[in-house]
Amino acid sequence: MLIDIYTDRNEHLGAEDKKVAHEMGLWHRTFSCLALNPDAATVLLQKKSPGRYVFDRPDYADFTVGGHYHAGESVSEGVRELREELGLEVPYTDLQPLGIRQTAVTLAPGWVEHEFQYWHLLPLDLDMADIPLDDAEVSGLVEVDLDDAIALAGAEATEAPARYLVREGQDGHRQLLDGALRREDLVPGYLTVDQLYLRMFIAARRYLTGERTHLFW
Repeated sequence: MLIDIYTDRNEHLGAEDKKVAHEMGLWHRTFSCLALNPDAATVLLQKKSPGRYVFDRPDYADFTVGGHYHAGESVSEGVRELREELGLEVPYTDLQPLGIRQTAVTLAPGWVEHEFQYWHLLPLDLDMADIPLDDAEVSGLVEVDLDDAIALAGAEATEAPARYLVREGQDGHRQLLDGALRREDLVPGYLTVDQLYLRMFIAARRYLTGERTHLFW
């Protein structure tokens, strides 16, 4: 897959294979999104299918949608990821852009992330059971109360009630399960550094209360 590459000032340089870009630590852009249900005041997190990374990674509860822009795609065309990962056709105008997070981290030998992450909120008035979730990359979703999510991310709680949509087996059988989301189930790097989980959950709360949510970084 070809992706556009940039200078550290987000100036376009050309295109490169995604794997090569990560091996060489080349700057590139990604689309990222947190979905929230405004009526229920809940947020959705994603569980990846096993083997989706070139390095060992625990089964964390990650943000709802995330992926690389293809070479030549505009920022708004990143909404393609919602269709690919959740099976939802959503116009970019339904999203609330939050800003760009520039991050540099080495996740494993030969896998360096130098990224301009374009972050968004997606108000999604849809029951989790009605999300198609037809991409093999995603194994399930986790729904958690927004206040509980804030408490988890802010280290005010270690566990919160959660509802899981799980897809299992070759036939993709789906089931809803009640359970718990633990703080240790969250991506550690997003809990520390710039506290990405906490910042995103607070942005979702501000959106629900009608406060200003853009220019998040």
